[in-house]
Amino acid sequence: MAIFGATVSSPGFLLAGVIIGSFSFSTLGLIFGSIPTRNPGDVQMPSTLLRWGLLFISGVFVPLPEMGAVARALAYLSPLTYAQDLMNHAVLNRGLLNPWLDVKALLLGCVVFLVPSLLMHRRSRQLGC
Repeated sequence: MAIFGATVSSPGFLLAGVIIGSFSFSTLGLIFGSIPTRNPGDVQMPSTLLRWGLLFISGVFVPLPEMGAVARALAYLSPLTYAQDLMNHAVLNRGLLNPWLDVKALLLGCVVFLVPSLLMHRRSRQLGC
């Protein structure tokens, strides 16, 4: 920040976006990591494909207002959309959504991804995989 002269208008939102956004994507990775397989490529390829798809529909490259209706609807299913919007609030002091909605959506994403991964992991251990 000192080198480029950048300012952070909301350090709390920046910290929340980084921590909760990271946790949300980590729990998404846990879902794929909980799939029993002997070949890591069977899990790695779909995981990468999903993450790249989420990256392109999240509004990072194309702003949400400029997207078509279908792409925008898909973007709101991605936790990266909310993390990116929260970062916009923190750094640019503007975003499309309420920043507290972004925080809640990211927390919901954490739970939605964590619970199935825990259940899948428990089931894999019972099966001995």
